[in-house]
Amino acid sequence: MTIYPCPPFNFPQTLRFILSPPALLNGRQFAPLLDYFVDEEYRRVLDLGRDLILYGVRGKGTAQKPELHVRILAGPNDYKSQRATKAEVERQFATDLDLRPFYAMAEADPALRRLIVHFHGMRVPQAPQVFEILISAIIEQQVNLSFAHKVKKALIDTYGRNVDFEGRRYGAFPEPAALAVTTPRELLRLQVSGPKARYIIAISRRVADGTLDLEKLRWLEPASAYARLLELKGVGPWTAQYVGMRALGHLDCLPAADVGLQKVIQYFYRLRKRPSAERVQKMSRAWQGWRSYATFYLWLTYWENADWKSSVLEEIRGMRRSILAKVES
Repeated sequence: MTIYPCPPFNFPQTLRFILSPPALLNGRQFAPLLDYFVDEEYRRVLDLGRDLILYGVRGKGTAQKPELHVRILAGPNDYKSQRATKAEVERQFATDLDLRPFYAMAEADPALRRLIVHFHGMRVPQAPQVFEILISAIIEQQVNLSFAHKVKKALIDTYGRNVDFEGRRYGAFPEPAALAVTTPRELLRLQVSGPKARYIIAISRRVADGTLDLEKLRWLEPASAYARLLELKGVGPWTAQYVGMRALGHLDCLPAADVGLQKVIQYFYRLRKRPSAERVQKMSRAWQGWRSYATFYLWLTYWENADWKSSVLEEIRGMRRSILAKVES
Protein backbone atom coordinates (compact mmCIF):
# COMPACT_ATOMS: atom_id res chain seq x y z
CA MET A 1 0.00 0.00 0.00
CA THR A 2 1.30 3.44 -0.91
CA ILE A 3 0.22 6.77 0.58
CA TYR A 4 1.11 10.13 -0.94
CA PRO A 5 1.17 12.74 1.87
CA CYS A 6 0.47 16.39 1.22
CA PRO A 7 3.86 18.10 0.82
CA PRO A 8 5.98 19.19 2.49
CA PHE A 9 6.28 16.02 4.54
CA ASN A 10 9.26 14.88 6.60
CA PHE A 11 8.88 11.32 7.87
CA PRO A 12 12.12 11.11 9.95
CA GLN A 13 11.35 14.35 11.79
CA THR A 14 7.79 13.22 12.46
CA LEU A 15 9.05 9.99 13.96
CA ARG A 16 11.49 11.65 16.33
CA PHE A 17 8.87 12.61 18.89
CA ILE A 18 7.46 9.10 19.23
CA LEU A 19 10.65 7.11 18.65
CA SER A 20 13.40 8.95 20.46
CA PRO A 21 12.67 10.89 23.64
CA PRO A 22 15.59 13.20 24.50
CA ALA A 23 18.52 11.37 26.07
CA LEU A 24 18.85 11.80 29.80
CA LEU A 25 21.69 13.87 31.21
CA ASN A 26 23.58 10.64 31.87
CA GLY A 27 23.21 9.70 28.20
CA ARG A 28 20.78 6.82 28.79
CA GLN A 29 18.27 6.25 26.03
CA PHE A 30 14.72 4.99 26.47
CA ALA A 31 13.56 1.54 25.38
CA PRO A 32 10.67 1.47 22.87
CA LEU A 33 7.17 1.46 24.32
CA LEU A 34 4.69 1.17 21.46
CA ASP A 35 6.63 2.62 18.54
CA TYR A 36 9.53 0.72 17.01
CA PHE A 37 12.11 1.32 14.30
CA VAL A 38 13.53 -1.93 12.94
CA ASP A 39 15.51 -2.43 9.71
CA GLU A 40 14.80 1.16 8.59
CA GLU A 41 11.06 0.59 9.06
CA TYR A 42 8.65 2.17 11.54
CA ARG A 43 6.48 -0.49 13.20
CA ARG A 44 3.45 -0.40 15.46
CA VAL A 45 0.63 -2.67 16.62
CA LEU A 46 -2.90 -1.74 15.59
CA ASP A 47 -5.69 -3.05 17.82
CA LEU A 48 -8.75 -3.99 15.76
CA GLY A 49 -10.58 -5.45 18.73
CA ARG A 50 -10.38 -9.21 18.43
CA ASP A 51 -7.34 -9.03 16.14
CA LEU A 52 -3.97 -7.33 16.48
CA ILE A 53 -2.07 -6.21 13.38
CA LEU A 54 1.60 -5.35 13.26
CA TYR A 55 2.21 -2.91 10.41
CA GLY A 56 5.32 -1.31 9.03
CA VAL A 57 5.86 2.03 7.28
CA ARG A 58 8.80 3.16 5.17
CA GLY A 59 9.28 6.71 3.97
CA LYS A 60 10.32 7.22 0.35
CA GLY A 61 10.68 10.14 -2.04
CA THR A 62 11.43 13.71 -1.05
CA ALA A 63 9.80 16.34 1.16
CA GLN A 64 8.04 17.74 -1.89
CA LYS A 65 7.19 14.35 -3.42
CA PRO A 66 6.79 12.11 -0.39
CA GLU A 67 5.62 8.52 -0.30
CA LEU A 68 4.79 6.17 2.56
CA HIS A 69 4.93 2.46 1.84
CA VAL A 70 2.76 0.48 4.25
CA ARG A 71 2.67 -3.27 4.78
CA ILE A 72 1.09 -5.67 7.24
CA LEU A 73 3.75 -7.79 8.92
CA ALA A 74 1.61 -9.97 11.20
CA GLY A 75 -2.06 -10.57 11.77
CA PRO A 76 -4.98 -10.67 9.32
CA ASN A 77 -4.03 -9.40 5.87
CA ASP A 78 -7.37 -9.28 4.12
CA TYR A 79 -8.96 -6.30 2.36
CA LYS A 80 -10.66 -5.06 5.54
CA SER A 81 -7.42 -5.15 7.53
CA GLN A 82 -5.47 -3.44 4.77
CA ARG A 83 -8.06 -0.69 4.51
CA ALA A 84 -8.08 -0.15 8.29
CA THR A 85 -4.28 -0.07 8.42
CA LYS A 86 -3.98 2.41 5.56
CA ALA A 87 -6.60 4.69 7.14
CA GLU A 88 -4.78 4.53 10.47
CA VAL A 89 -1.42 5.48 8.94
CA GLU A 90 -3.04 8.37 7.07
CA ARG A 91 -4.54 9.68 10.29
CA GLN A 92 -1.49 8.90 12.42
CA PHE A 93 0.80 11.00 10.24
CA ALA A 94 -1.76 13.64 9.20
CA THR A 95 -1.01 12.95 5.55
CA ASP A 96 -3.88 15.15 4.29
CA LEU A 97 -2.78 18.21 6.25
CA ASP A 98 -1.42 21.20 4.32
CA LEU A 99 1.25 22.88 6.46
CA ARG A 100 1.80 25.82 4.14
CA PRO A 101 -0.61 28.15 6.01
CA PHE A 102 1.27 27.42 9.25
CA TYR A 103 4.60 28.18 7.62
CA ALA A 104 3.26 31.42 6.14
CA MET A 105 2.13 32.49 9.62
CA ALA A 106 5.44 31.45 11.21
CA GLU A 107 7.47 33.65 8.86
CA ALA A 108 6.47 36.68 10.93
CA ASP A 109 7.81 35.17 14.16
CA PRO A 110 11.61 35.37 14.65
CA ALA A 111 11.89 32.06 16.54
CA LEU A 112 9.36 29.99 14.61
CA ARG A 113 10.77 31.29 11.35
CA ARG A 114 14.01 29.47 12.13
CA LEU A 115 12.37 26.36 13.57
CA ILE A 116 10.16 25.74 10.54
CA VAL A 117 13.32 25.44 8.45
CA HIS A 118 14.84 22.81 10.71
CA PHE A 119 11.62 20.86 11.30
CA HIS A 120 10.22 21.45 7.83
CA GLY A 121 7.52 18.92 7.02
CA MET A 122 7.19 17.57 10.56
CA ARG A 123 3.67 16.50 11.58
CA VAL A 124 2.23 16.10 15.07
CA PRO A 125 1.92 12.28 15.23
CA GLN A 126 -1.51 11.00 16.25
CA ALA A 127 -2.19 8.04 18.55
CA PRO A 128 -4.42 5.21 17.28
CA GLN A 129 -6.87 5.59 20.18
CA VAL A 130 -7.93 8.51 22.34
CA PHE A 131 -7.92 6.17 25.34
CA GLU A 132 -4.19 5.51 24.94
CA ILE A 133 -3.21 9.16 24.98
CA LEU A 134 -5.63 10.05 27.77
CA ILE A 135 -4.29 7.36 30.11
CA SER A 136 -0.70 8.17 29.14
CA ALA A 137 -1.26 11.87 29.80
CA ILE A 138 -2.67 11.14 33.26
CA ILE A 139 0.43 9.09 34.06
CA GLU A 140 2.67 11.92 32.82
CA GLN A 141 1.06 14.59 34.98
CA GLN A 142 3.61 16.35 37.21
CA VAL A 143 6.36 13.72 36.86
CA ASN A 144 9.57 13.75 34.88
CA LEU A 145 10.01 12.07 31.51
CA SER A 146 12.13 9.21 32.83
CA PHE A 147 9.68 8.22 35.55
CA ALA A 148 6.66 8.49 33.24
CA HIS A 149 8.38 6.26 30.68
CA LYS A 150 9.15 3.67 33.36
CA VAL A 151 5.55 3.58 34.60
CA LYS A 152 4.04 3.38 31.09
CA LYS A 153 6.39 0.54 30.18
CA ALA A 154 5.34 -1.37 33.28
CA LEU A 155 1.68 -0.78 32.45
CA ILE A 156 2.10 -1.99 28.86
CA ASP A 157 4.17 -5.02 29.88
CA THR A 158 1.67 -6.01 32.58
CA TYR A 159 -1.68 -5.39 30.91
CA GLY A 160 -1.05 -5.04 27.17
CA ARG A 161 -1.28 -7.72 24.49
CA ASN A 162 1.65 -8.55 22.22
CA VAL A 163 2.49 -9.55 18.67
CA ASP A 164 5.56 -11.68 17.99
CA PHE A 165 7.31 -11.28 14.65
CA GLU A 166 10.70 -12.57 13.53
CA GLY A 167 11.97 -13.08 17.05
CA ARG A 168 10.81 -9.70 18.38
CA ARG A 169 7.89 -8.87 20.62
CA TYR A 170 5.81 -5.78 19.86
CA GLY A 171 3.51 -4.44 22.56
CA ALA A 172 0.05 -2.89 22.29
CA PHE A 173 -1.43 -0.42 24.74
CA PRO A 174 -3.72 -2.09 27.31
CA GLU A 175 -7.37 -2.29 26.36
CA PRO A 176 -9.90 -0.50 28.60
CA ALA A 177 -11.28 -3.88 29.76
CA ALA A 178 -7.83 -4.93 31.00
CA LEU A 179 -7.43 -1.79 33.15
CA ALA A 180 -11.07 -1.77 34.24
CA VAL A 181 -10.64 -4.94 36.29
CA THR A 182 -7.40 -3.99 38.02
CA THR A 183 -7.19 -2.32 41.44
CA PRO A 184 -5.41 0.75 42.82
CA ARG A 185 -3.19 -1.57 44.86
CA GLU A 186 -2.07 -3.42 41.73
CA LEU A 187 -1.34 -0.17 39.91
CA LEU A 188 0.53 1.10 42.96
CA ARG A 189 2.97 -1.78 42.45
CA LEU A 190 3.73 -0.21 39.07
CA GLN A 191 4.34 3.11 40.85
CA VAL A 192 1.09 4.71 39.73
CA SER A 193 -0.03 7.03 42.53
CA GLY A 194 -3.28 6.36 44.36
CA PRO A 195 -5.27 9.24 42.83
CA LYS A 196 -4.01 8.50 39.31
CA ALA A 197 -4.83 4.81 39.73
CA ARG A 198 -8.40 5.67 40.69
CA TYR A 199 -8.76 8.02 37.71
CA ILE A 200 -7.38 5.42 35.30
CA ILE A 201 -9.61 2.64 36.60
CA ALA A 202 -12.74 4.83 36.61
CA ILE A 203 -12.17 6.00 33.02
CA SER A 204 -11.33 2.46 31.87
CA ARG A 205 -14.54 1.10 33.39
CA ARG A 206 -16.67 3.73 31.69
CA VAL A 207 -15.03 3.10 28.32
CA ALA A 208 -15.32 -0.67 28.75
CA ASP A 209 -19.02 -0.60 29.64
CA GLY A 210 -19.86 1.88 26.87
CA THR A 211 -20.93 4.82 29.02
CA LEU A 212 -17.94 6.84 27.78
CA ASP A 213 -17.11 6.90 24.07
CA LEU A 214 -13.80 8.69 23.73
CA GLU A 215 -13.58 8.06 19.99
CA LYS A 216 -16.67 10.22 19.43
CA LEU A 217 -14.64 13.20 20.63
CA ARG A 218 -12.95 13.18 17.22
CA TRP A 219 -16.21 14.35 15.62
CA LEU A 220 -16.91 17.21 18.03
CA GLU A 221 -15.82 20.81 17.67
CA PRO A 222 -12.52 21.32 19.55
CA ALA A 223 -14.12 23.49 22.25
CA SER A 224 -16.81 20.87 22.90
CA ALA A 225 -14.30 18.01 23.00
CA TYR A 226 -12.13 20.02 25.40
CA ALA A 227 -15.10 20.65 27.69
CA ARG A 228 -16.07 16.97 27.66
CA LEU A 229 -12.55 15.94 28.63
CA LEU A 230 -12.51 18.38 31.55
CA GLU A 231 -15.61 16.68 32.94
CA LEU A 232 -13.54 13.56 33.64
CA LYS A 233 -11.93 13.24 37.06
CA GLY A 234 -8.18 13.46 36.74
CA VAL A 235 -8.28 15.57 33.59
CA GLY A 236 -7.16 19.18 33.78
CA PRO A 237 -6.35 21.78 31.12
CA TRP A 238 -2.88 20.39 30.32
CA THR A 239 -4.18 16.84 29.83
CA ALA A 240 -7.14 17.98 27.74
CA GLN A 241 -4.91 20.11 25.52
CA TYR A 242 -2.42 17.27 25.08
CA VAL A 243 -5.17 14.82 24.12
CA GLY A 244 -6.44 17.38 21.63
CA MET A 245 -3.02 17.63 20.00
CA ARG A 246 -1.98 13.95 20.05
CA ALA A 247 -5.25 12.11 19.51
CA LEU A 248 -7.94 14.44 18.18
CA GLY A 249 -5.88 16.24 15.53
CA HIS A 250 -6.76 19.70 16.85
CA LEU A 251 -4.53 22.35 15.34
CA ASP A 252 -4.99 25.12 17.90
CA CYS A 253 -4.22 23.57 21.29
CA LEU A 254 -1.94 25.41 23.70
CA PRO A 255 -0.82 23.82 27.00
CA ALA A 256 0.21 27.23 28.29
CA ALA A 257 1.01 25.96 31.81
CA ASP A 258 3.46 23.35 30.52
CA VAL A 259 6.81 24.05 32.17
CA GLY A 260 8.79 22.65 29.24
CA LEU A 261 7.03 24.96 26.81
CA GLN A 262 7.55 27.92 29.11
CA LYS A 263 11.27 27.20 29.41
CA VAL A 264 11.84 26.91 25.68
CA ILE A 265 9.87 30.12 25.07
CA GLN A 266 12.02 31.86 27.67
CA TYR A 267 15.16 30.67 25.88
CA PHE A 268 14.30 31.43 22.27
CA TYR A 269 12.46 34.68 22.96
CA ARG A 270 15.17 35.90 25.35
CA LEU A 271 12.89 36.51 28.32
CA ARG A 272 14.44 37.38 31.67
CA LYS A 273 12.27 34.87 33.52
CA ARG A 274 10.09 31.91 32.70
CA PRO A 275 6.77 33.23 31.37
CA SER A 276 3.55 32.52 33.20
CA ALA A 277 0.70 30.65 31.54
CA GLU A 278 -1.04 33.99 31.06
CA ARG A 279 1.96 35.45 29.25
CA VAL A 280 2.27 32.37 27.05
CA GLN A 281 -1.40 32.81 26.15
CA LYS A 282 -0.77 36.43 25.15
CA MET A 283 2.37 35.62 23.16
CA SER A 284 0.57 32.85 21.31
CA ARG A 285 -2.15 35.08 19.90
CA ALA A 286 -0.03 35.51 16.79
CA TRP A 287 -0.01 31.72 16.36
CA GLN A 288 -3.79 31.38 16.55
CA GLY A 289 -5.12 28.57 14.41
CA TRP A 290 -1.79 26.72 14.55
CA ARG A 291 -0.81 26.75 18.21
CA SER A 292 -0.55 22.96 18.36
CA TYR A 293 2.15 23.06 15.71
CA ALA A 294 3.93 26.04 17.22
CA THR A 295 3.98 24.17 20.52
CA PHE A 296 5.38 20.99 18.99
CA TYR A 297 8.05 22.76 16.99
CA LEU A 298 9.17 24.51 20.17
CA TRP A 299 8.99 21.28 22.19
CA LEU A 300 11.10 19.42 19.65
CA THR A 301 14.04 21.70 20.34
CA TYR A 302 14.63 19.57 23.45
CA TRP A 303 15.79 16.84 21.03
CA GLU A 304 18.63 19.07 19.80
CA ASN A 305 22.04 19.65 21.33
CA ALA A 306 23.26 22.84 22.99
CA ASP A 307 25.41 23.93 20.03
CA TRP A 308 22.43 23.80 17.69
CA LYS A 309 20.28 25.81 20.10
CA SER A 310 23.00 28.44 20.44
CA SER A 311 23.36 28.77 16.69
CA VAL A 312 19.61 29.18 16.29
CA LEU A 313 19.57 31.83 19.00
CA GLU A 314 22.29 33.77 17.18
CA GLU A 315 20.31 33.56 13.94
CA ILE A 316 17.19 34.84 15.71
CA ARG A 317 19.19 37.74 17.13
CA GLY A 318 20.48 38.51 13.65
CA MET A 319 16.94 38.52 12.26
CA ARG A 320 15.81 40.92 14.98
CA ARG A 321 18.75 43.27 14.35
CA SER A 322 17.99 43.23 10.63
CA ILE A 323 14.31 43.99 11.23
CA LEU A 324 15.20 46.79 13.66
CA ALA A 325 17.67 48.30 11.19
CA LYS A 326 15.02 48.37 8.46
CA VAL A 327 12.52 50.04 10.80
CA GLU A 328 15.00 52.67 11.93
CA SER A 329 16.06 53.47 8.36
